[in-house]
Amino acid sequence: MLNYLSIEKEKELTMQNNRIIEFTLIYNRHKKPLLNYVYNLVRSKMPAEDIVHNSFIKLYDNFETIKNPESIGAWLYTTCRNEAYSLFKKNKQITEQDIEKYEDTALGNNLMNDFEADELGRLIEEELRKMSPEQSEAYILKVTSGFKYSEIGKIMGIEENLVRSRIFNVRQKLKIVFKYFEGNLK
Repeated sequence: MLNYLSIEKEKELTMQNNRIIEFTLIYNRHKKPLLNYVYNLVRSKMPAEDIVHNSFIKLYDNFETIKNPESIGAWLYTTCRNEAYSLFKKNKQITEQDIEKYEDTALGNNLMNDFEADELGRLIEEELRKMSPEQSEAYILKVTSGFKYSEIGKIMGIEENLVRSRIFNVRQKLKIVFKYFEGNLK
């Protein structure tokens, strides 16, 4: 009987260790893209970090209930999105008092160090703010996370064709920004 309990306890500990390792891998894979995504929604560093942190806590608490491991990324983005909208409803409007220099480009995770890249990033960010939140959110999800159109549709709760349309419209508007930017460099 003693051996049986030891074996069962060892299996349980192994399962817990595997869960922690799997969660750590998911955290490392998704943390930075989620921060970029949420920052683009709330436009403030501290609330973005809080939202992402809370979403990972929810994931850890519900880890055993997620049936499809491939959907964890979409689950995290949906949870972050819902947390951000709850914050909007709660505060009515996010203040920008904690915004620091925009270090990560809205188009990816690379640090922007030179003046031209900073200027282009600023112009893109400015243009995205002018657009409807629905359009810019779809675009940001596509560019920063690399989600498929169908996955973005699930996260946003809309049809895939509407996602495609929104991203197409954003790209058309951003073409004008790129032309303006290139014209000013010459």
